[in-house]
Amino acid sequence: MFGSATLDERGVRPGTMAAGQVHLGGAREDLAVDGVTVTLMTVVSGVEVDVLRCDVSAGFTLAAGRSRAIPFEQPLPWETPFTHFAGEHLPAVSVRLRTTVTVAGKPVDVGVTPVTVHPTGGQWLVLDTLRRQGWTFPRCEVRQGTVPGVRQTDPFLQWFECEGPDAGGPLRLTFVANPVGVDVLLAPAGTDGGPDGQRGLAVRHDDDALDVLALLEDLFRPVPARR
Repeated sequence: MFGSATLDERGVRPGTMAAGQVHLGGAREDLAVDGVTVTLMTVVSGVEVDVLRCDVSAGFTLAAGRSRAIPFEQPLPWETPFTHFAGEHLPAVSVRLRTTVTVAGKPVDVGVTPVTVHPTGGQWLVLDTLRRQGWTFPRCEVRQGTVPGVRQTDPFLQWFECEGPDAGGPLRLTFVANPVGVDVLLAPAGTDGGPDGQRGLAVRHDDDALDVLALLEDLFRPVPARR
């Protein structure tokens, strides 16, 4: 038996509705299926973890030699890491859909499909503004962690190491998205993510008129050294 989950759109964004289909087939005899689930997974600190589970079908019989397509629709969590920026894949960031079929009470993973996730409007606005000013992003990872005082549901953070056009040292830029916008946190690269030396701003997803450059210039003023 084989199975896979595909999305109707080639790319999705956090907070939007992800619609797709689960395709099943290859059964050599009639198969009584108890249920079908799709699980959204990402890699956090080198370990793949489940972010969201969606039950897409209750029990049915899959006839031998026949295939079946089961539609599903599920909102993506706002904190889903994005895997692409400006047409480029972020190598260390992975989001996948795992299809699981339960037969006779036993769940069996039958397929895994990579998912392309684009940044939210607020995330794009910040990164694109920096990119146009000559900043580069040599590293991006998703790591375990939380930020005190920031609206956060999942215990992980997506961060970028940023290198500017001047001679200053690299900085770490962290995103935590929510239904309204995204919290942008800045700290010297190599810090442990704690509050010392960390600064932040909030950017709404739909605020295209926001002068992000002015906010970032203020945010990027030299951060006091940690003691």
